[in-house]
Amino acid sequence: MLIFGENPKSLGFTFGDWKTGLLLTILGLLFMVPVIWYLGIKNPGLMNYYGNSQEGLIWKKALEIFGWEYLFRGWILFSYAKKYGSDALWIQAVPFAIAHLGKPDVETLSTIFGGFAFGWVAWRTGSFFYSFLIHWFIAVLIIIISSGVFG
Repeated sequence: MLIFGENPKSLGFTFGDWKTGLLLTILGLLFMVPVIWYLGIKNPGLMNYYGNSQEGLIWKKALEIFGWEYLFRGWILFSYAKKYGSDALWIQAVPFAIAHLGKPDVETLSTIFGGFAFGWVAWRTGSFFYSFLIHWFIAVLIIIISSGVFG
């Protein structure tokens, strides 16, 4: 942004349509809790990968996810949207899915659609902030459930 003189708002650094953003965030969280519970409880792949990841969970994960969301939904999505319009939703989802290679299969396979969904939330609200909140919640919940606390 500084080097190329981009307006931060043009890359999603705004709260955008905050009413829609909060609604989509709440709906996303409510939808994902049972999905993650079903897929994550006693899943050996997730348990092996995330089983010991609780140290600094909230803040470390927040910084990591914020960076991911800015990169994929802020920079890539909003930059490509200027040229490709709504096709940018799929364009940004592909490298997002590739970035998940090596993670548990259930997570990796879901990321092309999850990346599209995160992109759609950012596109709809004009901000990557709500995708960040949903992604952060999902990541923390996966780690907590995979740790075996509930099963």
